Amino acid sequence: MPDGLKYLLIFIAVVVAYTIAKVISYVRQSDRQWKRVDKSKLKKWEDDEDD
Repeated sequence: MPDGLKYLLIFIAVVVAYTIAKVISYVRQSDRQWKRVDKSKLKKWEDDEDD
């Protein structure tokens, strides 16, 4: 395998791993923030039904 291709594949793998790590980090951060929200102040929406 040519050296250039090897480095390109390594770079792509690093970018994919970094992206997955960031997404997981953002999901965890969102989860923590949602648990801290005062849910009593959220507006309750009723489903609109056209009968």
